[in-house]
Order: sequence, then C-alpha cells, then structure tokens
Amino acid sequence: MKKLGWFAFFVVFFASCLDDPDCYQLHNDIVGVTFRVMGTGKGDSVLLKNFATDKFEYGPSYQYILNYFVEEGVFGFESKTQTNQLSFGYTVKNQFISEDCGSAFVLSDLRILAHDLDSARVVNSTPSKNGGTNIEIYRCPETDTLTIDFNQLYATSNGVTITNKRSTYKSHQFDEIDADFSDNVFTGRAATVKLPVNLAERATAFVFKTGGSEETLTVSYTLTTEERYKPCGTQTFVTDLILGEHSFDSVSFGVDNLDEPVTDLQDPQISNLRVFDCPKTNLVQVAFKSNNAAKAVTIESITADYFTDNLLTDGPITSTTVALPVNMGANASTFYIQYNDGTIDTLALQYTVTGLQLYDACPDPVIIQLRESSDVANINVVQATLQYQNPPVTNVEIIVD
Repeated sequence: MKKLGWFAFFVVFFASCLDDPDCYQLHNDIVGVTFRVMGTGKGDSVLLKNFATDKFEYGPSYQYILNYFVEEGVFGFESKTQTNQLSFGYTVKNQFISEDCGSAFVLSDLRILAHDLDSARVVNSTPSKNGGTNIEIYRCPETDTLTIDFNQLYATSNGVTITNKRSTYKSHQFDEIDADFSDNVFTGRAATVKLPVNLAERATAFVFKTGGSEETLTVSYTLTTEERYKPCGTQTFVTDLILGEHSFDSVSFGVDNLDEPVTDLQDPQISNLRVFDCPKTNLVQVAFKSNNAAKAVTIESITADYFTDNLLTDGPITSTTVALPVNMGANASTFYIQYNDGTIDTLALQYTVTGLQLYDACPDPVIIQLRESSDVANINVVQATLQYQNPPVTNVEIIVD
C-alpha cells in the first residue's frame, strides 16, 4: 500500500512577463496544496525540500506557481526514502486586459490526471492570484505510534505551605530506547518521543537508557483490525490504552481539548502519556563570585562527609555555579570543594528537614532553615529554603577573590 511519508517538491516557475506594477499578478497561476490525514481530516505538517535552499522545511500547506504556457504539469514529492508524483492538467485562456497591461492568462479547470499517493482530490479547480487550497493530499494514518511527553515538576514552598505548582517540558538525552519487540526504536535528545507499539501483541514494554541508568514502562491496549479507509487497505488500530508498571517518578495520561484522557493512538499524534520528574528538593545551589560578579572556577573534586567518591564523575568542571545534594537522612552536611590550584573550601551546612512533600508522587521533603554550621568569612547563605526552580535559586555564595 502506498504511503505519503515525508515530501519534497519540484515545480516549474515562470515569472510574469508583465513588468508594470499596476499589471502585476493579473494571472491566476497559484495552486495551493494542503496535506491532511485520512479519517480525521486534520492538517498534516510534512517535510518538503525547498530546492531554492536545498533544505527540508516543515509545513501544512504549500503554494506552487504554474506554467501558463502549457496545460499540464507534475508535482514531485520527494522524501529521503521515496518519491511520489502527482500529474495534473488545467485550461489556459488568453484574456485582453488593457492597452497598458496587454493580456493576462486565465487558468481554470484544474484536475488531477494521475498520482501514486494514498489519496488526493481537487477542492477548488480555479487557481488563484493570492493563494488558497486547490488540492488536498491525504495520507493513510499511522496506527502504531505512542506519543510520550517528558516534564519537570516545580513548586514553591516556605516549609509550611506549597504554592505555584507547575510543570514544563523537559528535554532528555536518550542513549537508546528499546521495545520488547525491537531494539533501539529511538535515540537522541527530545522532550517528546514517538514510539512504535507491537501490533502483533496486546502490550509493549519499553526500556529508556541514559548513561548508566534505565527506566521502564509498559502499556497494554485493545487491537482492532479492519478496513476503515479503502486506499489504506486493512489496518490494525490501537484503543483503550492502559498504563502498566513503570519506574518513572510519575506518569499520567495526556488529555485532549475536552480534557479527556487520550487512550487511543491517533494521527496526527497528540500526547498519550505524560512523564513527570519530581523536583530534587535536596540540592543546594552554590554560586562563585568575585568583586560582586559571577566568577568561573575550575573544580577538581567535590566530596562530602556522607560520601567519599568524587561528585564530579566526569572529571574537572569550570563553572560559575554548582549544585550540591545535602544528606536528607541528617540535619547537617559538609562538602569539600577542591579547586585546580590545590586550595579547598569547606562548606559546612545545617538545615531542617520538614515532613512536607511538594507532590503526592514525590516523597522527598522540603528543606528549610539552611545555615552555616560555623561562620566562614568567604561563605554566605543567601536563601535558606531549598527550592528547585528554573533558573535555579542561589542558596550559598562563595567568594573566591
């Protein structure tokens, strides 16, 4: 069965031979092509190669200029893996306008002669001067694509109350995402991933690999095999999605514009699942300063009284800030920051671990009353509550003059 896929276009361009500005655009030689998905009829953003720039560009519709010296043409839609074509015909008549402008070409009766696309139809047979949709191209829906959005949770707290709960999309680097029926179904950095489910089974398990860590997620669903759209033949559709076991902090269903859970795999895709990362409530944001300005320092190692390994697992860093995790199992932590010149700053902190959680799904408590264990001249606590925000809030300043 043919599939539209991603496209590029080629169209023959002929400029108007009428140079007088008053006579410009007398020819109705513009044809608009809009891409849609069969079934829903929703617009489809496709990737077309712009031959003027030799780059691929996304768009839901495109305009082409016809050659009014002939009465047939071909649009070539080229992807990285295939090429589709649509041939069309039209009628051209020469119409006298005025002594100054001469004649204009009037185009009409636009019709499709042949194509190897999933489906195409003419919705307006008269080309225009300013654009609009003349041809709609439909592709068969993809029925196996699960869409997952990744989000970071935030909130503000004074240790007693919680306010300003919110979330933002969060991009993740995935070394590899595997499905139980196919390895490496996705690699790269993204805040939204589109993953294939197994249409031969009623469940699919995924493993998300980043660095040395792994997260897992399983979904089950109902499969229905039928011919809904004649050009597409028999297809298998996925409905009644059920979230199974997972190891993420929190996962919920995405919702549509009626706030209903999206439990069917749709095309164009909208979020089926939303993965949330809990705020890291134990991070102390340390800023390095010199002469009241941010100062980049090179740090060789960071250790603490409750862990002996170097926190900088990837080696030395040069930065104006660093985030340090305090020990939630105690009310004090001491860090040893060694710089590239061999000097060491000792950051000894005390704090209160409350019983307050920012979210029900996030067990880490709010930490307040951050303070130095003993007063050190070049160290200053400027924010006594640890709050995970973007951009981060500085809790401690270290003067490195």
